[in-house]
Amino acid sequence: MTQALDIDALWVGTPFAPVFSPHMHPVLAFVFGSVGLAYAGKFAVTRADLKREVLFGGVASLALGLACILGVQSLGLYL
Repeated sequence: MTQALDIDALWVGTPFAPVFSPHMHPVLAFVFGSVGLAYAGKFAVTRADLKREVLFGGVASLALGLACILGVQSLGLYL
């Protein structure tokens, strides 16, 4: 019996709190998705300039990744 109480004591703590308000997650997902798609388009059009391709690809990847994470969080699944 005491072992079960010890295990229950380990689970007591503060609940998880997201960084942004849950009401802002869909809006932020849309904004980051729009920015990511714009930079993905710039990446697709850029030719023969490696520095710009790396910059546009990095920004697009980061923005689309954040859009995916925030989109999933807006559905209630916290990763």
